[in-house]
Amino acid sequence: MNRLVFSLLVASTLANASPPPAPVDQISQASIQTAFRVLQRDYIRREDLTIDQLNRAALQGLLARLSFGAEIVKQAPAAKADQRVIAESLTSEIAYFRPATYSTSEVALMETKLRSLEDKGAKHAILDLRTAAAPGEFEVAASLLELFLPRGVLLFKLRQLGSDDAQLLLSRREPIWHGTLVALVDSETNNLGETIATVLRNQKRALILGSPTKGATVRYDTVALEQGWELRFARAEMLLPDDSSVFRKGLQPDFLIALKPETKRSIFAQSNNGTIKPFVFEQARGRFNEAALVAGNNPELDDYIKRSNGETLGYDKPAPRDSVVQRAMDLIRSAEHLSHTQLRWDSKAEPSTPGTSPTIQPAQPVKP
Repeated sequence: MNRLVFSLLVASTLANASPPPAPVDQISQASIQTAFRVLQRDYIRREDLTIDQLNRAALQGLLARLSFGAEIVKQAPAAKADQRVIAESLTSEIAYFRPATYSTSEVALMETKLRSLEDKGAKHAILDLRTAAAPGEFEVAASLLELFLPRGVLLFKLRQLGSDDAQLLLSRREPIWHGTLVALVDSETNNLGETIATVLRNQKRALILGSPTKGATVRYDTVALEQGWELRFARAEMLLPDDSSVFRKGLQPDFLIALKPETKRSIFAQSNNGTIKPFVFEQARGRFNEAALVAGNNPELDDYIKRSNGETLGYDKPAPRDSVVQRAMDLIRSAEHLSHTQLRWDSKAEPSTPGTSPTIQPAQPVKP
């Protein structure tokens, strides 16, 4: 097979793929080959259409159609990942967790922090899966899911290319966390984060907040191409117990909350070695009020002097806010409030006399 025929065959493969509709998808294989021949013969700069250029264009088009299913990436030098789990109490009852790299060692860290915060009285957990980590191994996703799901549950399946059989991953232990769970996702959530969120929703264990994911729920393999470059491609697909998949579809959150990726990355970078609270809770500005008058000070005086000298104040440029975490806390607090408030809405209206206003029965609190 000569190189021109190979290029045409690759182009034909592109036409049979399933990308978004494009003009090339509307024509036949014969028309595609005719277009190649005409361009090579009559294009104004046909000398540019070498076999090398055709092959590169074909590979570039194929990778574009496969999107994150395959890509050529630079070989990264082996470096020790910054393995950690960001965990803290946002309130006395709401805990926050965020894995950084989805590594095996982080599973043990997550378990320790879950136990610690639950012992301190936390009843609700926010699991932040929005870290833009490199693709990981699905066994780690299964181990993290075991912290929240009962023993014996079929978590998901992994099906290899060309195989009818699938690897089954089941929960092998009792869960650590028994409270409310809210998971946060976005378009930068990696393959393990997407898998965790998808399984938690499928098992009705968590509500999902954030923005749609990209659908990269696959196991990647890599092949070295030449010095410094390698081909990374999807080799196995994650399937739910009913054999459904979110690959290239993505996960749609239960509550859609948009946050710019650059804002999120800035917040994560600033909270990695500290706390996320300054980006969640609003800081009240000091005012000259009755309490300040009694205390004999004026909180606004320093700001007035700085402003008079042309200096900027900290309030001039507010810190970024993680609106996704804020809305997750709102949701948890609302659910907690409603679960403790029982109302009886009397739907039986008394018959009214024509020309008179009906009697409205107010809602009556019902004691537990």
